[in-house]
Amino acid sequence: TFSYSLTLIGELTPVMLSPNVTMVTIMDNNTLTIGFDPIQYTVNVSDGYVTFNMSILGGATIKGASVEVMFSTKDGTALAGQDYNQTSQLLTFNQDTTNIPVAVGIINNGYYEDDIIFQANLALQSATGYERFVTLSPAMATATIIDDINGVTIGFGQTGYSFFENQRYAHVTVSVLQGQLKKSVVIQFRTIRGSAVGPGDYAETDIILVFNASTPNITVYIALVDDGLAEDDESFAAQFYAVTPSGLVTIAPATTGITIIDTNSVTIGFGKQSYQVSKHQGSIPLKIQVLRG
Repeated sequence: TFSYSLTLIGELTPVMLSPNVTMVTIMDNNTLTIGFDPIQYTVNVSDGYVTFNMSILGGATIKGASVEVMFSTKDGTALAGQDYNQTSQLLTFNQDTTNIPVAVGIINNGYYEDDIIFQANLALQSATGYERFVTLSPAMATATIIDDINGVTIGFGQTGYSFFENQRYAHVTVSVLQGQLKKSVVIQFRTIRGSAVGPGDYAETDIILVFNASTPNITVYIALVDDGLAEDDESFAAQFYAVTPSGLVTIAPATTGITIIDTNSVTIGFGKQSYQVSKHQGSIPLKIQVLRG
């Protein structure tokens, strides 16, 4: 904006010039657009920070003036102090400064979690009296934080289990052994035949296990079948064979053995409590048999 004056000078009399001076002010009505460029950002936790970029995107050129814009962050699914550093910064644009970057720190919260987001916003603070000619657009940007660091280990609580055949159930525990969950992990669990074979010795099982922040431990019950036979101890296995999502999830140990200890007994004895034989027979047949079991 600038001004100048006009003056009337009379050369003839008796002509009176009044008022003979006037002021002319030229107002600058050129618009100026300042905004985020780009409006979407993606950052890995391992990067440590994300840089937002603000620029004069169009309109008039700033000359002999300045525009002050406040940059600030706002929570989304990502929380300040836990997932990123709360940031506010006053940005000053002028004829020499048409692009300003602002770095926002990313915090590693130690959780294995879904992608989370937060916002950054612009608000006009000052434009030396010409705020109405300044447009902030786009005035909002989003940043997506991707966890590329924090993994979890899920596995069986033991590498082997033993149960008596008459216990009715074998129970194995599966747990998050390392790391902390803030997202769901789905694992496929199944039994594998060994010397023990389902369904005659146990109930064959194939199920889905879902782990999350509130369920870091799951106990799986496998029905045992008492077949009534006296036999050697038998075994089968339990195994994980699929995991979703697979990134940063380690399954170890992925297999465990289950031994079924036989509880069935047998009684073996003579078929009779007494035998009679003549001394002239020379021999007598004695019957020995399984009496029970």
